[in-house]
Amino acid sequence: MNQVDIDQKCQDFLLELYKQTKGDPAVQMSMYDIGAALGMERDAASRVAEELLGWQLAEIRTLSGGIGISQDGIAEAQKLSGSLTAAEEIGFKLGKATVIDEDGRRAIEEITLDLKQRTGSLALEFDILNEFIADLKTIDAQLSSPNPKAAILRQCFQSLKETAEKAGALESAAKIKMLIDD
Repeated sequence: MNQVDIDQKCQDFLLELYKQTKGDPAVQMSMYDIGAALGMERDAASRVAEELLGWQLAEIRTLSGGIGISQDGIAEAQKLSGSLTAAEEIGFKLGKATVIDEDGRRAIEEITLDLKQRTGSLALEFDILNEFIADLKTIDAQLSSPNPKAAILRQCFQSLKETAEKAGALESAAKIKMLIDD
């Protein structure tokens, strides 16, 4: 991404878009709703959104004001807000362990909760959706074990990462990659 110098209004709008989309580029929001959350009139919201579109920090989705956050927009919003990188967010890697400890269990539960919440917005074909859900159920079953097996979890997360990448859920895929990469 090229270095951009956006004013405070644009920064606030971008951060609100990031917050309302939860950093998911597949989510569509109304530019007017984003502006309203910041106390902007429709015309002002439209002008600010147009600036973000010009810098490719947001993407137009509908002619009636639907926009989404771009990958560059996610990176800029994280930079502006001082958000943690995916590695810092997770704070845990599967590594070479054979079983997962309690800290690992909590980290994995957070990641799978996020994936479950995003499942509906992934627009997956029926068979792929069933596979995605089966992987999540397998992870849940392992987490209910007194000694969750890292190898099983690693394979499930590898499958989930590939599906997330195909569906365009790049933030989720990045979090999973940080979890399973040694």
